[in-house]
Amino acid sequence: MFRIFSLAVISLLIAAPSAANNSYFIPGDAFFYCEIDLSEWNQLHSGQLNFLEYDRPEEMPVFFCGYTGYRKLDLSNLSTRFRSRLLTAVASMKKRYPSALLELDREENNFPDTSGIEKKELNKIRVFVYNKSFDYSKFRIGLKYNESWVDYATQRGFKREHFQYDFFVPTVKGITESWRMGSAVPPLNVNLHSSNQDAISTAMTIDASQVMFLICPPVSFESLCFPSRDSKLECYAVSESTLKTLINDQSKPRRSIWLEAD
Repeated sequence: MFRIFSLAVISLLIAAPSAANNSYFIPGDAFFYCEIDLSEWNQLHSGQLNFLEYDRPEEMPVFFCGYTGYRKLDLSNLSTRFRSRLLTAVASMKKRYPSALLELDREENNFPDTSGIEKKELNKIRVFVYNKSFDYSKFRIGLKYNESWVDYATQRGFKREHFQYDFFVPTVKGITESWRMGSAVPPLNVNLHSSNQDAISTAMTIDASQVMFLICPPVSFESLCFPSRDSKLECYAVSESTLKTLINDQSKPRRSIWLEAD
Protein backbone atom coordinates (compact mmCIF):
# COMPACT_ATOMS: atom_id res chain seq x y z
CA MET A 1 0.00 0.00 0.00
CA PHE A 2 2.84 2.41 0.86
CA ARG A 3 4.44 1.82 -2.54
CA ILE A 4 1.14 2.52 -4.31
CA PHE A 5 0.68 5.72 -2.28
CA SER A 6 4.26 6.81 -2.99
CA LEU A 7 3.85 6.23 -6.70
CA ALA A 8 0.68 8.32 -6.74
CA VAL A 9 2.27 11.22 -4.86
CA ILE A 10 5.45 11.17 -6.92
CA SER A 11 3.46 11.13 -10.14
CA LEU A 12 1.81 14.38 -9.03
CA LEU A 13 5.14 15.93 -8.02
CA ILE A 14 6.98 15.26 -11.25
CA ALA A 15 4.08 15.92 -13.58
CA ALA A 16 4.50 19.14 -15.58
CA PRO A 17 1.90 21.63 -14.36
CA SER A 18 0.86 24.41 -16.70
CA ALA A 19 2.62 27.07 -14.62
CA ALA A 20 5.75 25.15 -13.67
CA ASN A 21 9.11 26.85 -13.20
CA ASN A 22 12.73 25.75 -13.57
CA SER A 23 14.62 25.67 -10.28
CA TYR A 24 18.19 26.64 -9.46
CA PHE A 25 19.51 26.40 -5.88
CA ILE A 26 16.61 26.69 -3.44
CA PRO A 27 17.39 27.70 0.18
CA GLY A 28 17.24 24.53 2.22
CA ASP A 29 18.85 22.33 -0.44
CA ALA A 30 21.64 20.10 0.82
CA PHE A 31 23.94 21.03 -2.07
CA PHE A 32 24.77 23.43 -4.87
CA TYR A 33 25.21 21.63 -8.19
CA CYS A 34 27.22 22.36 -11.31
CA GLU A 35 28.96 20.59 -14.18
CA ILE A 36 32.51 21.49 -15.13
CA ASP A 37 32.70 22.09 -18.88
CA LEU A 38 35.84 22.79 -20.89
CA SER A 39 35.54 26.55 -20.43
CA GLU A 40 35.25 26.27 -16.65
CA TRP A 41 38.04 23.70 -16.58
CA ASN A 42 40.34 26.13 -18.36
CA GLN A 43 39.40 28.89 -15.91
CA LEU A 44 40.01 26.59 -12.95
CA HIS A 45 43.36 25.56 -14.40
CA SER A 46 44.41 29.18 -14.88
CA GLY A 47 43.18 30.23 -11.43
CA GLN A 48 40.45 32.48 -12.83
CA LEU A 49 37.36 30.49 -11.83
CA ASN A 50 35.74 32.69 -9.17
CA PHE A 51 32.08 31.78 -9.66
CA LEU A 52 30.16 28.58 -10.23
CA GLU A 53 26.96 28.71 -12.26
CA TYR A 54 24.19 26.38 -11.13
CA ASP A 55 23.52 23.77 -13.80
CA ARG A 56 20.12 22.20 -14.25
CA PRO A 57 20.97 18.74 -15.57
CA GLU A 58 19.87 17.95 -19.11
CA GLU A 59 17.94 14.98 -17.74
CA MET A 60 15.39 17.41 -16.32
CA PRO A 61 12.46 18.81 -18.28
CA VAL A 62 12.44 22.47 -19.30
CA PHE A 63 9.33 24.54 -18.53
CA PHE A 64 8.35 27.82 -20.10
CA CYS A 65 7.31 29.86 -17.07
CA GLY A 66 10.74 31.14 -16.10
CA TYR A 67 13.33 30.29 -13.48
CA THR A 68 13.58 30.65 -9.73
CA GLY A 69 16.32 30.30 -7.14
CA TYR A 70 19.97 31.29 -6.79
CA ARG A 71 22.18 30.92 -9.87
CA LYS A 72 25.74 31.62 -8.69
CA LEU A 73 28.18 30.62 -5.98
CA ASP A 74 31.15 32.87 -5.19
CA LEU A 75 34.47 31.00 -4.96
CA SER A 76 36.74 34.03 -4.56
CA ASN A 77 37.58 33.21 -0.95
CA LEU A 78 38.92 29.71 -1.66
CA SER A 79 42.53 29.50 -0.54
CA THR A 80 45.36 28.58 -2.88
CA ARG A 81 45.60 25.22 -1.13
CA PHE A 82 41.87 24.56 -1.56
CA ARG A 83 42.04 25.47 -5.26
CA SER A 84 45.07 23.26 -5.73
CA ARG A 85 43.26 20.27 -4.27
CA LEU A 86 40.18 21.04 -6.35
CA LEU A 87 42.30 21.25 -9.48
CA THR A 88 43.94 17.91 -8.69
CA ALA A 89 40.58 16.20 -8.15
CA VAL A 90 38.99 17.53 -11.34
CA ALA A 91 42.13 16.70 -13.35
CA SER A 92 42.08 13.13 -12.02
CA MET A 93 38.41 12.73 -12.92
CA LYS A 94 38.90 14.18 -16.40
CA LYS A 95 41.76 11.76 -16.96
CA ARG A 96 39.31 8.95 -16.28
CA TYR A 97 36.59 10.57 -18.40
CA PRO A 98 38.16 12.65 -21.21
CA SER A 99 35.87 15.26 -22.74
CA ALA A 100 33.69 13.87 -25.52
CA LEU A 101 32.35 16.43 -28.00
CA LEU A 102 29.45 16.09 -30.39
CA GLU A 103 29.32 18.42 -33.39
CA LEU A 104 25.85 19.72 -34.21
CA ASP A 105 24.81 21.69 -37.27
CA ARG A 106 23.17 24.82 -35.86
CA GLU A 107 20.71 25.17 -38.73
CA GLU A 108 19.68 21.51 -38.78
CA ASN A 109 19.12 21.56 -35.01
CA ASN A 110 17.04 24.75 -35.06
CA PHE A 111 19.45 27.05 -33.25
CA PRO A 112 17.90 30.54 -33.39
CA ASP A 113 19.23 32.80 -36.14
CA THR A 114 22.61 31.08 -36.42
CA SER A 115 24.49 28.74 -38.69
CA GLY A 116 27.68 26.73 -38.45
CA ILE A 117 28.77 24.00 -36.07
CA GLU A 118 27.93 23.83 -32.35
CA LYS A 119 30.13 21.60 -30.22
CA LYS A 120 28.26 19.93 -27.38
CA GLU A 121 30.16 18.39 -24.49
CA LEU A 122 28.59 15.06 -23.57
CA ASN A 123 30.30 14.03 -20.35
CA LYS A 124 30.88 17.01 -18.08
CA ILE A 125 32.21 16.28 -14.59
CA ARG A 126 29.51 16.51 -11.91
CA VAL A 127 30.26 18.74 -8.88
CA PHE A 128 28.24 18.95 -5.66
CA VAL A 129 29.05 21.57 -3.01
CA TYR A 130 28.03 20.26 0.43
CA ASN A 131 28.58 21.24 4.02
CA LYS A 132 31.85 19.74 5.23
CA SER A 133 29.80 17.85 7.83
CA PHE A 134 27.74 16.01 5.18
CA ASP A 135 28.07 12.28 5.90
CA TYR A 136 28.28 10.54 2.53
CA SER A 137 28.52 7.16 4.30
CA LYS A 138 25.04 7.71 5.72
CA PHE A 139 23.19 10.05 3.38
CA ARG A 140 22.77 9.88 -0.37
CA ILE A 141 24.63 11.90 -2.99
CA GLY A 142 22.17 13.75 -5.21
CA LEU A 143 19.20 13.97 -2.83
CA LYS A 144 18.39 17.54 -1.82
CA TYR A 145 16.85 16.67 1.57
CA ASN A 146 15.00 19.99 1.53
CA GLU A 147 11.93 20.12 3.75
CA SER A 148 11.38 23.86 3.32
CA TRP A 149 11.13 24.22 -0.47
CA VAL A 150 7.37 24.79 -0.35
CA ASP A 151 7.86 27.61 2.17
CA TYR A 152 10.38 29.24 -0.16
CA ALA A 153 7.91 28.95 -3.02
CA THR A 154 5.04 30.62 -1.22
CA GLN A 155 7.32 33.39 0.12
CA ARG A 156 8.29 34.11 -3.48
CA GLY A 157 4.65 34.45 -4.46
CA PHE A 158 4.22 31.09 -6.13
CA LYS A 159 1.05 29.12 -5.61
CA ARG A 160 1.76 25.82 -3.92
CA GLU A 161 0.16 23.88 -6.73
CA HIS A 162 2.29 25.63 -9.37
CA PHE A 163 5.77 25.52 -7.88
CA GLN A 164 7.92 22.92 -9.61
CA TYR A 165 10.73 21.33 -7.61
CA ASP A 166 13.52 19.42 -9.35
CA PHE A 167 14.32 16.00 -7.97
CA PHE A 168 17.64 14.77 -9.29
CA VAL A 169 16.58 11.18 -8.56
CA PRO A 170 12.83 11.27 -9.37
CA THR A 171 12.12 7.68 -8.41
CA VAL A 172 10.04 6.17 -5.61
CA LYS A 173 13.24 5.09 -3.85
CA GLY A 174 14.95 8.46 -4.26
CA ILE A 175 12.08 10.72 -3.20
CA THR A 176 10.93 8.60 -0.27
CA GLU A 177 14.53 8.41 0.99
CA SER A 178 14.75 12.21 0.75
CA TRP A 179 11.55 12.57 2.78
CA ARG A 180 12.60 9.93 5.29
CA MET A 181 15.95 11.55 6.14
CA GLY A 182 15.26 15.17 5.21
CA SER A 183 15.08 16.49 8.78
CA ALA A 184 18.46 14.92 9.59
CA VAL A 185 20.43 16.73 6.87
CA PRO A 186 21.18 20.43 7.42
CA PRO A 187 20.89 22.71 4.38
CA LEU A 188 24.01 23.99 2.66
CA ASN A 189 25.35 26.86 4.74
CA VAL A 190 25.50 29.84 2.37
CA ASN A 191 25.10 33.58 2.74
CA LEU A 192 22.12 34.68 0.66
CA HIS A 193 21.24 38.04 -0.83
CA SER A 194 17.60 39.00 -0.63
CA SER A 195 15.97 39.92 -3.90
CA ASN A 196 12.54 40.47 -5.36
CA GLN A 197 13.56 38.63 -8.51
CA ASP A 198 12.67 35.02 -9.13
CA ALA A 199 16.03 34.03 -10.63
CA ILE A 200 18.69 35.65 -8.45
CA SER A 201 21.98 36.48 -10.17
CA THR A 202 23.80 37.96 -7.16
CA ALA A 203 26.23 35.27 -6.07
CA MET A 204 25.89 33.46 -2.76
CA THR A 205 28.99 33.35 -0.59
CA ILE A 206 30.39 30.53 1.54
CA ASP A 207 32.78 29.98 4.41
CA ALA A 208 35.40 27.92 2.59
CA SER A 209 36.43 26.18 5.79
CA GLN A 210 32.92 24.78 6.23
CA VAL A 211 32.24 23.26 2.80
CA MET A 212 33.47 20.40 0.65
CA PHE A 213 33.25 19.68 -3.05
CA LEU A 214 32.28 16.21 -4.22
CA ILE A 215 33.81 15.65 -7.65
CA CYS A 216 31.82 12.90 -9.36
CA PRO A 217 31.98 11.09 -12.70
CA PRO A 218 29.57 11.85 -15.54
CA VAL A 219 27.25 8.95 -14.78
CA SER A 220 23.55 8.88 -13.88
CA PHE A 221 22.39 10.41 -10.61
CA GLU A 222 20.84 7.06 -9.78
CA SER A 223 24.31 5.47 -9.96
CA LEU A 224 25.74 8.08 -7.58
CA CYS A 225 22.78 8.00 -5.21
CA PHE A 226 22.35 4.24 -5.06
CA PRO A 227 25.58 2.72 -6.42
CA SER A 228 25.39 -0.96 -7.17
CA ARG A 229 27.44 -3.35 -5.06
CA ASP A 230 29.67 -4.16 -8.03
CA SER A 231 30.22 -0.48 -8.82
CA LYS A 232 33.78 0.51 -9.68
CA LEU A 233 32.98 4.22 -9.51
CA GLU A 234 35.12 6.66 -7.55
CA CYS A 235 34.43 10.20 -6.34
CA TYR A 236 36.66 12.77 -4.69
CA ALA A 237 35.84 14.76 -1.55
CA VAL A 238 37.77 18.04 -1.50
CA SER A 239 37.96 20.47 1.42
CA GLU A 240 40.32 23.08 2.80
CA SER A 241 42.24 20.40 4.69
CA THR A 242 41.93 17.17 2.68
CA LEU A 243 41.42 15.42 -0.63
CA LYS A 244 39.85 11.98 -0.20
CA THR A 245 38.96 9.26 -2.66
CA LEU A 246 35.52 7.72 -2.14
CA ILE A 247 34.56 4.22 -3.22
CA ASN A 248 31.43 2.12 -2.94
CA ASP A 249 31.18 0.02 0.22
CA GLN A 250 30.76 -3.58 -0.93
CA SER A 251 31.39 -5.21 2.45
CA LYS A 252 27.77 -5.45 3.57
CA PRO A 253 24.80 -6.61 1.49
CA ARG A 254 22.46 -3.86 0.32
CA ARG A 255 24.33 -1.03 2.08
CA SER A 256 25.20 0.72 -1.19
CA ILE A 257 26.98 3.69 0.38
CA TRP A 258 30.24 5.58 -0.11
CA LEU A 259 33.28 5.39 2.12
CA GLU A 260 36.84 6.66 2.09
CA ALA A 261 39.37 4.47 0.29
CA ASP A 262 42.29 3.19 2.32
